[in-house]
Amino acid sequence: MFLILTLSLLYGFNFAAGKEPYAFVKSYGTKGSGNAEFKVPHSVAFDSKDNMYVTDEENNRVQKLSSNGSFITMWGIKGAGEGQFDRPEGIDVDSLGDVYVADTGNSRVQKFTSDGTFITMWGTKGTGDGDFSSHAHGIAIDKSNNIYVTDRYNNRIQKFTSNGTFITKWGTNGTANGEFNEPHSSAIDSLNNVYVSDMNNHRVQKFTSNGTFITKWGTNGTANGEFVLSLGIDRDSSNNIYVVDQANSNVQKFTSNGTFITRLTSSEFSQLEDIELDSHNNMYVTDRDRNMILKFSPLS
Repeated sequence: MFLILTLSLLYGFNFAAGKEPYAFVKSYGTKGSGNAEFKVPHSVAFDSKDNMYVTDEENNRVQKLSSNGSFITMWGIKGAGEGQFDRPEGIDVDSLGDVYVADTGNSRVQKFTSDGTFITMWGTKGTGDGDFSSHAHGIAIDKSNNIYVTDRYNNRIQKFTSNGTFITKWGTNGTANGEFNEPHSSAIDSLNNVYVSDMNNHRVQKFTSNGTFITKWGTNGTANGEFVLSLGIDRDSSNNIYVVDQANSNVQKFTSNGTFITRLTSSEFSQLEDIELDSHNNMYVTDRDRNMILKFSPLS
């Protein structure tokens, strides 16, 4: 308890009543265009060695950092060609180490090797199968290396093979089970269940890998288990679910069925966007306004 109190006093982080609180470790980044600097870090992904890949949105690039934050490489410039980006947002890494980027402004997904060599891309602006709205947003990958893309303004999830072949889709605009109002991001648990942050419906929805609705939780509000803007989402090794609520400046943790566990808040949070956990359950949160990535570690 002394450690938790000390960390709270030093860094301004507070935990709601619950178990397994997190301690602030360090921050990565500052505003700029140099190595390990960011202009709106949007999303983070990790490979099997816990190297960190960051979509540096307004610099129109991806940066690769080591697990301690040291710069390794980067790729991308603004444009519409292969390996070029227009406001890249979602990112994930498959079991082979290949990197998938939601090239949001270009309404497509691009696939690269771990060092940034272009492999393939798919998608164009539209509403058909394999098309994306002007906001192809979050990317998540299951155990079979299938790719799930949150097609935000088309209010749906699209599922593809690792080479971009369309498999299935689900969702439409609405408030009923399986409907969305701007889905932001998704996460896949060890059973290949899909969790979607349904942003403007202030909730999380859980589905099978083919889109069959399982359950949901959340409503508009500021209390535990409530959201105003549910954005980034991820899971830990025990399939607990973590959700960024940008408007409430917190991260909430739930069981896989939506039971509230704990909440992390801080006066230091500015405009949180996304969340990702590494292989040791360390938690990384992107703060787009402060151009930082914040790292937390579990205390138990």
